Amino acid sequence: MHFRLSRALRFIAVTLTLHNAHFTLHTSAQRPPAQPNAAEILHRMQKLNVLGSVLYIVAHPDDENTRLIAWLANGKKVRTGNLSLTRGDGGQNLIGPELGDALGIIRTQELLEARRIDGGEQFFTRAVDFGYSKNAAESFEKWGKQEVLSDVVRVIRMFRPDVIITRFAPDRTAGHGHHEASAILAEEAFDLAGDPKAFPEQLEQGLEVWQPRRLFFNGSTWWNKDLATIAENDPDWFSVDVGGYDPLLGLSYTEIAGRSRSMHKSQGFGAAETRGEQLEYLKLIKGDRPKTKDIFEGIDMTWGRLNGAGATHYALQKAIAAFAMSAPTKSNAELLRIKLDIASLGRDGTNAWWVPMIERELDRLIMYTNGLVVEVVSKAPYESLADTLTLTLSALQRSAGLPLSLKHLSEPDIVSLRLNKDLEPTVKWEHQLELQPGTYTDFDQPYWLRRPHSDLYDMAGAPYLTVDPVDNNQVHFHFSMGTSERVTISGQLHAHYKWVDRVAGERIRPVYITPVASVIPKSDQVLIRADEGMDKVIELDAEIVALTDSLFGELRVDVPGWHATLSASQAVSIEKRGQSQKLRFRFTVGDLHLSGTEVAKAKFTFTGPKGTADRTLHEIDYPHIMPQVYYTPAEVKLVPLEVTTTAKRVGYVKGAGDDVPQALEQLGVVVEFIEPSSAKLEELKKYDAIVTGIRAYNATKGMRELHPLLLQYVEEGGTLIVQYNTTPRFFSGASDFQIDPATLGPRPFTITRGRVTVEEAAPTFPNPKHPLLNTPNKITAADFEGWVQERGLYFAGDFAPHYTPLISWNDPGEEPLDGALIAMDHGKGRFIYTGISFFRQLPAGVPGAYRLWGNLISPRKP
Repeated sequence: MHFRLSRALRFIAVTLTLHNAHFTLHTSAQRPPAQPNAAEILHRMQKLNVLGSVLYIVAHPDDENTRLIAWLANGKKVRTGNLSLTRGDGGQNLIGPELGDALGIIRTQELLEARRIDGGEQFFTRAVDFGYSKNAAESFEKWGKQEVLSDVVRVIRMFRPDVIITRFAPDRTAGHGHHEASAILAEEAFDLAGDPKAFPEQLEQGLEVWQPRRLFFNGSTWWNKDLATIAENDPDWFSVDVGGYDPLLGLSYTEIAGRSRSMHKSQGFGAAETRGEQLEYLKLIKGDRPKTKDIFEGIDMTWGRLNGAGATHYALQKAIAAFAMSAPTKSNAELLRIKLDIASLGRDGTNAWWVPMIERELDRLIMYTNGLVVEVVSKAPYESLADTLTLTLSALQRSAGLPLSLKHLSEPDIVSLRLNKDLEPTVKWEHQLELQPGTYTDFDQPYWLRRPHSDLYDMAGAPYLTVDPVDNNQVHFHFSMGTSERVTISGQLHAHYKWVDRVAGERIRPVYITPVASVIPKSDQVLIRADEGMDKVIELDAEIVALTDSLFGELRVDVPGWHATLSASQAVSIEKRGQSQKLRFRFTVGDLHLSGTEVAKAKFTFTGPKGTADRTLHEIDYPHIMPQVYYTPAEVKLVPLEVTTTAKRVGYVKGAGDDVPQALEQLGVVVEFIEPSSAKLEELKKYDAIVTGIRAYNATKGMRELHPLLLQYVEEGGTLIVQYNTTPRFFSGASDFQIDPATLGPRPFTITRGRVTVEEAAPTFPNPKHPLLNTPNKITAADFEGWVQERGLYFAGDFAPHYTPLISWNDPGEEPLDGALIAMDHGKGRFIYTGISFFRQLPAGVPGAYRLWGNLISPRKP
């Protein structure tokens, strides 16, 4: 019998089963596992010998110490997890324009790719990275301390670590407030995870209390140069050499760590693959002190933790000793025997936790030794809710030695197929699957973005998802294989789309269930200038992309207080998937100026039963992560604004990715991009102002050659606006900063790490009569209301007296900083440096940010 449940109910049903068995898998659900070579298979068999676990706790992606994780997972061979409080969505992006939620998606995937390399597993809490925080108190105020603490306790109870390690100290030496918060939460959760009175709802959901044995703080000689000496004389400090070499992997653990850390490409964290001794220092914070210098001393991480498993463990050791590199299939008999033995063990006590994990790893090992590949492949990367989904199921056993039969393919309430297909070695077997429209009732997107959020992701109705890195895409299945020994092995499949790139070769990506269409407004916001009058006709352009064939219906745009000059609805007629239609809606501005910011909402309605679409599909595709899809509402923010500028044409040098150019176009200026490698001074002179994007001097090739031309452009009458860059702690020719930072302006200044994180921090104006604060728009404190996330970062410091500071502000309890916006007249022109976070304020539609930019790009009066 087949029936359909909502996706949430199906997930809860499956997850309850997994959690009651005390088994969860927290690796990438989107990338198919690679077939390990013979040495890697042996390495995995050796890991089965160790029944211990360590949880590393940090605040953000890229905080984790990959050297320690790689050593733990591969050298000590313990199950190793990394818990990041946030997904890093409040950071910057060095590789593209994605910020906020989209950046969080990228950094989540970067963590998953890092864990695939170093062998760890990944977890999160519901905490949103709201940007730089200067203390834990602010972080807890925004997140809700108890909410995030409950998530940390949940991970500990799920993962059941013997040892917890924090990256940061629970005080201001941690630097970032999120860092400090991660250590505070870890220490409190260490005590609470074993308390049945703490978060009892988790126990009702199938978890059990768990008390870790020890908690260490992972210190660093980067922060404390005397740490080696301190560790030698303080019995609470322990050192471990993580620089060992694994001959099966052919790598040192520090080489693995370098590759893992280099996955954090959006943050520019490429790392060296070092070799040789590398000491890490760990300070005991909670739990019993080891009697030796072994941090695991006294913790039983052997099969002695299991009841009645002595004979099974002996069989495993025998299989490891007899493993044949040239013929892994010779291990089949022993692996099958171990599988049968482990299945006969009781499920009480620690067996209930470890036995299911051992069984699943044995299933994988048997598949690996036989070169088994089972796949589900789609003909397209997207399939809409209205489509018939055609899939090809294939199975191939590449090594002879163990007769295998594909018995069953299933997904609860979707499909249940009894196949009983005996596989012939080296012969690929295929079977076609068809899933009818209506099989799936929702489209795929990151689970933590399904509901609107502020500083804490809303997981209402799905508590089991709160700490997982990603959810399964909907098109996934479970399969079971039978063997000649009547042993059943099982696995999980995710549908993929494959294609061949002429440069990259074969590529693979997940299959996403989508709405029937993507509705794409031309702009996320429209400025309504007060001087244009109430009868001004505003055009709102939208494009609708068909995600299914025969897309017929209408697109409607609703604008509160506005009147459509013709019709608020227009017909849509698209024959083929992937084709698009552009539509233009004209409205007469109503009383928007009086009512403040409004939102225009677009919605497509299908003619017939195929549904509606009111979102824009976005794709993220970078070579180091799997392609990702997410959605934003098909809305346009309508911003009433009194602003003017005397600039007509602006040149823009792209940086690490921002939406400032599109925002400047909203001011009515023409924005043209400048290619640094081919720019000529005479061509630059046509611009009233030139703007360099964020981190342009870090990320954009050719800035070393362009910079002298830009300064000459200023001297001859142009306005140059340099947005924030980062600089290393020292300058050298090997730095990613393309010029000596001291020569960034016509006179020296430094780029500091000064920042103001409180977005409500009150501004003062040290030089209120300066033209940039008065012409053509009078800038007041009111222009700094309604800002988002922060005031700015990487402010100027130690600037020459030739510069005029224009704005001063400070975080609570700190001294004012006046380097957020500095300017100096040079020759006939003007140079401006700003660390103000315009790359956040302009896309958010902050009126005051637009008014200030109207002044910055206006040419200097003679």
